[in-house]
Amino acid sequence: MSRCVSVNGFMACSLYTGLMICNPSTRQIIVLPILPPRHAPDMRGRCLGYDPVDDQFKALALISSRLPNNYSVEHLVLTLKGDKKKYSWRQIQGNNNIPPYSPVTMRVCINGVVYYGAWTPRLRMNAVIVCFHVRSEKITFIKAPKDVVQWWADSILMEYKGKLASIVRYPYSRFDSFDLWVLEDIEKHEWSKQTCEIPFSVWDSIEDGNMSFPGINKFGEIILAPTFLSRYHLRPFYIFYYHVETKNIRRVRLEGIADDENFRRCYGIGKNVGPCNVFISPEHVETLRFL
Repeated sequence: MSRCVSVNGFMACSLYTGLMICNPSTRQIIVLPILPPRHAPDMRGRCLGYDPVDDQFKALALISSRLPNNYSVEHLVLTLKGDKKKYSWRQIQGNNNIPPYSPVTMRVCINGVVYYGAWTPRLRMNAVIVCFHVRSEKITFIKAPKDVVQWWADSILMEYKGKLASIVRYPYSRFDSFDLWVLEDIEKHEWSKQTCEIPFSVWDSIEDGNMSFPGINKFGEIILAPTFLSRYHLRPFYIFYYHVETKNIRRVRLEGIADDENFRRCYGIGKNVGPCNVFISPEHVETLRFL
């Protein structure tokens, strides 16, 4: 299972066989129908979108097929309303002129649009951001800097002050800086870039040096968090907040998890088990709504 993403109060969790939607506040869980078996779905190609105009949730799934010189992508959508027993995936209409592309990044939904990075028409050829407009179900492209999709599944898309943004850094080692790319003008496909430096003192609080970027809080601070809980030691668990404008970074200790022996024992965290992944959804808001 991949990381869970919160969309307007509902968590979307990709499973190997499909997509699960849940509301942590009401504990409602909906497992969507298994995708058509004729092609293996892209594990990164299932997500939840929300249209604030019609107050409507839709799930999007991509099924990629390899052609001789490029990829063909089939777009399936499911509208979450009515009788759940009648839920079914359907092909979206009116997108016959979409050029071939290969989706490579995770998805993010911002103001009724689901964004994800891709190469078109072949891998590593032209970097683009694909836009799925939840209400109209149209597919459009935005030109993107190569760096934005360079690391494929490790590429990070998020919302920054209401705009699409990307965190770019080398994902396989410790780092002392990262680049923040922001889509400033959607119509002109214009991006801005700012390099952010990370103090070396941050790593004194991290055991293995693996960090993730879960998102941005309401104050405009970029969130950094350890990717794993320690397998071997009781130690504090910290989350870091980087303010882009002031370049200040603050550290907040989250008590009762990595430093609590009872918690570790209840959830099987220890030397003889695999790593315990940490997934954080800072954009989550509580809702008592049922789908």
